Amino acid sequence: MDFAKVISEVPQLARGQVWCRSCGSTLKLDSAERMQSRGGWPKCCGHTMTIDSPEEQAAFAARER
Repeated sequence: MDFAKVISEVPQLARGQVWCRSCGSTLKLDSAERMQSRGGWPKCCGHTMTIDSPEEQAAFAARER
């Protein structure tokens, strides 16, 4: 898989930042490295962190209503 191509096509991956939906913690990372890593995507508060910013999460929630 061409991880660089995938990342270039997904702005959330390109920014290299993830958030915890529970506590709001954030982490900068290399998306390509994490996608290829056996360790996988980072976790926080027992859950996988999201590539969606808090603002994006709020927008998604508003559309669901």
